[in-house]
Amino acid sequence: MFNVQSDEIICNSKNGIEYLQFKKLLDFGIKHAYTLKGENINFRSGSKEEKDSYSKIYDAIGLDVTTLVKPLQNHTSIVRCIDKVIKKEELKNTDGLITDKRNIALTSTNADCILFLFYDPVKKVIANIHSGWKGTFQKIAEKAVVKMINYYNCKPEDINCFICPSIRKCHFEVDEDVKDLCEDIFLFTNKTNEFIEKGKVIDGKQKYMIDTVMINKILLKELGLVDSNIIDSNICSVCNSNKINSYRVEGKDFKLATAIISL
Repeated sequence: MFNVQSDEIICNSKNGIEYLQFKKLLDFGIKHAYTLKGENINFRSGSKEEKDSYSKIYDAIGLDVTTLVKPLQNHTSIVRCIDKVIKKEELKNTDGLITDKRNIALTSTNADCILFLFYDPVKKVIANIHSGWKGTFQKIAEKAVVKMINYYNCKPEDINCFICPSIRKCHFEVDEDVKDLCEDIFLFTNKTNEFIEKGKVIDGKQKYMIDTVMINKILLKELGLVDSNIIDSNICSVCNSNKINSYRVEGKDFKLATAIISL
């Protein structure tokens, strides 16, 4: 069992699959999970384990797998509002989903990228957002919240955000071109010195470490989300690659985890 170092999350195991859950979401009565590594567990599209892995986790948290809705995910900033179960082929170039309907389980996958779960307990609206560094630079989490406000009349102070395990600043090493792009996009925050720092010099090239989770937290708080409503797992996928899927560690044969949320 994964040794959780946080009072905000718990680790459960059922059907031969381990998964994390946020205590606050459980208190709200929201079915959800973020899966950990396991034998024959892989949510990568087309893998031989994919179908059985979804069946196991959906059954474990009391959901019907026929309610699954998952975008194809292509590092875009596109967020779709969902009012019925549709196939992923209808969600091309989509990286975020929002719904206020029951019997729809919003699903995403990752192996280092950030997965955000959102819930507004007043308007009863959920969202599941995939944000790699490209999605972060395109502000997909911010766009999702704006859509929750504009389409579902959510108030930012009511929205809760839950941040799943992902690569963190300690391991998100980039070259100068990505660092410069980050500074160009987020210079307005006046906090680039907080989420960008110099790393090592490798083969004569200066590397930089970027905290994409902090960037998103800043954007969300600027929209009006309350700090206490932004719950971070604080788990780095690379530091914990024995239990968390990580593309940077696993390479081309990487496996994917999934995050699920349903009203």
